[in-house]
Amino acid sequence: LDSMRIVAFTFSFLFSLNWAIAQVAEEQNNKAIELMTEEKYEEAQVILEKLVADNPSVTLYRYNLAVTLTNLKKRKEALHHYQILIKELPDEAEYYFQAGDLLEQQDSLKSAVLMYNKSIELEPDNFQYFFYRGTNYLKRKQFQLAVEDFNKSVKLNPEHSNSLHNRAIALYKLGRTLEACTDWCDALLLDNPNSASHLQRNCKVIPSKCLLSK
Repeated sequence: LDSMRIVAFTFSFLFSLNWAIAQVAEEQNNKAIELMTEEKYEEAQVILEKLVADNPSVTLYRYNLAVTLTNLKKRKEALHHYQILIKELPDEAEYYFQAGDLLEQQDSLKSAVLMYNKSIELEPDNFQYFFYRGTNYLKRKQFQLAVEDFNKSVKLNPEHSNSLHNRAIALYKLGRTLEACTDWCDALLLDNPNSASHLQRNCKVIPSKCLLSK
């Protein structure tokens, strides 16, 4: 009987101890998030690195650390953590997307597309994923592929002015000037800051709805 009581007490003690440790970790994570919202990323990094070291299997802490490192422009370190997250949760589209964005920022454009492909496969209704992949194709002068992705992005979010603006660039490069000018006009009406100069420079005929905006 005594031994059973000892085992029960030990189990209860360990459960309480683990619960207390978990509570402290959550409080630290919340503090880090607060620092992130205040853009105090260096301070958040210190907290999150300790949380990840102490709790390597808690993906939320690692994700917050990756976001913090990205904001600090520590891209290689951030990418490392996203790669770990991808291994742990291979069905999470956002991890592939963020990894792709980091690869693109490091000029690894082809590797970035592979990540965007996976994020789109997992979450085909996210316009941002198509926009980023389309912009990647645009940078690599694959203009038709860019147009196709921007078409999907615009269909999913018709008011995303950057998709319209970038599609216009791709269309213009393909010699489809009238379509490009229409897109620049539509982007301008959505307050895109770059579209007015493209309209003025590249379009001999300005769409009538943009004449006043010009």
